[in-house]
Amino acid sequence: MIDTSLRSPIGQKPTLKNSVHYMGHTFSFLATGKDTDNDYTLIHCFFRKGYAPPPHYHTYEDESFYLLDGVIEFQAGDKKFTAGPGELIVLPKMVPHSFNLVTETAKALLLITPSGIEIIFKEFGVPAHTLDLPPDPGEIPKELFQKLRQRSEELGAIWIPQV
Repeated sequence: MIDTSLRSPIGQKPTLKNSVHYMGHTFSFLATGKDTDNDYTLIHCFFRKGYAPPPHYHTYEDESFYLLDGVIEFQAGDKKFTAGPGELIVLPKMVPHSFNLVTETAKALLLITPSGIEIIFKEFGVPAHTLDLPPDPGEIPKELFQKLRQRSEELGAIWIPQV
């Protein structure tokens, strides 16, 4: 007989309960490390143009973006990719990368394997009050940006000057 006590099946969709507003975006946690024995995290991301992460690389996690809506330009190492709905971009750990929205907004499923770095979104985000985008936050204060950088590096996401 199969032991079903190890993990419970999950069924999720974006809700206010599992979502945060993070740096101008809305992220809904569909599966987290708690659900998957830290094997992976799956996040529904609703992005706003102008609030992309700085160039960085991950020492522990791969990131995979499956585009649902909008267009995003990715830079990974010396390669550039422009992805739209139905396309998958895989960013392996230790490969410097960044991305920028081409369209004003975009939606994607973000798969992080293994779980870990997504804690940043929860620590620096606020509980979502809508599943739409939050109000534009304007310029991110330098002090907050420095705290975000420090915490990212503690978790193995190393910011770099350029890709």
